[in-house]
Amino acid sequence: MGWCGLDMRVRRPAVGMAAAAGVLAAALSVALVAGEPQDTPFPVETAKAERAMNQLQQALLAKLKTAMENGGPAAAVEVCRTEARTIADEVAGAQAIELGRTSHRLRNPANAPRPWARAVVDGSAGVKAAAERLRVVDLGDRVGVLRPIGTAEMCVRCHGPSADVRRNLGAALAAAYPQDRATEFAPGDLRGWMWAEVPKGAK
Repeated sequence: MGWCGLDMRVRRPAVGMAAAAGVLAAALSVALVAGEPQDTPFPVETAKAERAMNQLQQALLAKLKTAMENGGPAAAVEVCRTEARTIADEVAGAQAIELGRTSHRLRNPANAPRPWARAVVDGSAGVKAAAERLRVVDLGDRVGVLRPIGTAEMCVRCHGPSADVRRNLGAALAAAYPQDRATEFAPGDLRGWMWAEVPKGAK
């Protein structure tokens, strides 16, 4: 999925990994924006879902910055492969909810949409992130929340034209994600969704 394994190598001389990590932080801050506020019959559950999404974003960003500073883009790919799911599970466990990321074009097949989210994920394929909003779904005993993930300018280093992605990340990406389909995105595209399932009545 998006956010992970981004190639933050800028095309200027004398820019090291620490500077690249700073660019990564800026790119992810743009890409991971909250959906537009909306009226919902489940304001408490929706707010809890968004708090968890923010925590996941912050924790993953911290790991990716460290990886970029210490090992460059290939290390960031490895963080996504080995740690992203664990981080999501830890945040979800602390909040007593379920939490993850998904897309219509997946990097990791394990991030396939939940059945309740599939219609939204598939139906939004190819749109611009600005056209989307937070979605809230009544799941009976739970509330499902979907928040859009946009594609920032720097995200296309890892999620843009396939030939460029292969050139930027090559063997590291192929080894980590042999079934990768998360390419051919452009800045402003809807890259995917963060999702959460929150028990009704949760505080």
